[in-house]
Amino acid sequence: MKNFSVDIQLIIQCCTFNVDSNKIKPLIQQIKNWEVFIDLAFSHGVFPLVYKELKKYRSLIPQEIFHIMKIYNINIVKQNMLMSAELIKVMQILEENNIEALAFKGPTLAQMAYGDITLRQYGDLDILVQKDDIYKVYDLLKGSYSRELECTPAQEKTWFKYAHDLGLTAKNGTHIEFHWSMLDNDHPINLKNIDFFQNKTFVDINKQNISVISNEEFLIYLCVHGSKHMFERIEWVVDIDKFICTQKINWSHIEKILQNKNYKNFVFLGLFLAQKLFNTPISQKIHSKTDTIEIISHYIQNIWNEHKEATNSTNIQYTLKLFTSIKDKIKFIYKMYFKPTFTEYWYISLPDYLYFLYYPLRQYLLIKKYLFKSSN
Repeated sequence: MKNFSVDIQLIIQCCTFNVDSNKIKPLIQQIKNWEVFIDLAFSHGVFPLVYKELKKYRSLIPQEIFHIMKIYNINIVKQNMLMSAELIKVMQILEENNIEALAFKGPTLAQMAYGDITLRQYGDLDILVQKDDIYKVYDLLKGSYSRELECTPAQEKTWFKYAHDLGLTAKNGTHIEFHWSMLDNDHPINLKNIDFFQNKTFVDINKQNISVISNEEFLIYLCVHGSKHMFERIEWVVDIDKFICTQKINWSHIEKILQNKNYKNFVFLGLFLAQKLFNTPISQKIHSKTDTIEIISHYIQNIWNEHKEATNSTNIQYTLKLFTSIKDKIKFIYKMYFKPTFTEYWYISLPDYLYFLYYPLRQYLLIKKYLFKSSN
């Protein structure tokens, strides 16, 4: 912790399960630029937790700064309540039409791990449905929701084959992603061994029972999701810590799921960071500490400490370290740098017999993107 900047130290202290006031007070007094600190807490997705804790020490914070923080928090509370109501409404529509659905992240994670839908930042809703039901969902909701991207028939075919979610936006601005899998169909991380619908459970939000993923499978997903993005946000480590501290976890079941799976290190990285930052209680059955995990953890913490955004190419280099097989590494490189994506499909619509042209187009757009960044 001592190697972190004062801002990051204070953010982490505000997010710990049992906050130590003897550590908080000196850090508050060392903050040099409160506006930078607020932006940092917000960008790391933990502003509600930071605000909740710092309210206890408002006498140590400039009055105008505390007023700004209060407004920020009020806006987050309003948005979260609106989105929670939208989630309840949509889940009820799906249930009434016999469409099996599981909510994850967003309000459900906030309620499960934080005990309050307003204590976690989230910008959209995530719902898992069966792939065969995705068009049924769209037909049910298209009167009240607009599709994020309209497709030509050729684009639609490609999207349905390789993507993993459908984005819809409500008239009130709420964005919902309906997933039929947790990752793209061609992603090297393969979570297909997990039947998320088989062991579902429930969480109560505003006196409504919402179907959610089981604790063990949800925890695995949280770790994989954070690792896939190199834990760009401290929030994703906090999620893991609070979820473990508040939910009953069957570690033997997690150990069984991870056996001989290529995403094991992705889970270990999330657990290791949670333990390192928050002393999260992890079962002794799970040995997450390895030289590779420590190296990647050090990289992530340096990015946080330098208050900068990691480059995509550097993140890819470190993500490669998490894969243990050469085959998975090659598949990942191919997906990141060579395989055409929806950016190319929406850039220009080509008939099937000209599909091969998407490959050089992918390289052209990547070069254009990185040259533009470097010139700025």
